[in-house]
Amino acid sequence: MDFQQTDNGRICKTFKDDCVIRSISIATGKTYRETFEGLMALGLEIGAFPDHDKVWMKYLEDHGFVRNKPPRNAKGKYIKLADWDFKGVAVVINSGHLTVVKDGVCIDSWDCRYRPVNSYWTAA
Repeated sequence: MDFQQTDNGRICKTFKDDCVIRSISIATGKTYRETFEGLMALGLEIGAFPDHDKVWMKYLEDHGFVRNKPPRNAKGKYIKLADWDFKGVAVVINSGHLTVVKDGVCIDSWDCRYRPVNSYWTAA
């Protein structure tokens, strides 16, 4: 899997803990600001921060994404992102971090391909 580095239009350039907003904006094709505002509004409605699992998971579901089980190798072990042969668009949890894979490329602000693919969301 290849890697493409981007902050995807991060509003505050010194803020680095924005993996939820960045990944979801890339996966949905929405702007960073649009995604941030949508997650903030949903967070206020739910009563949690935008990066809380209940908020961003509902946001993805509301935008037509479904959760998938982690891919595993023949021995039943999780596959590292670098070894995952995935085509399409997926928002991926890998060790407490959210990243996005688009057409076989991991798109993130840093290279997290050494981490395993846990659950992931794809458009229905």
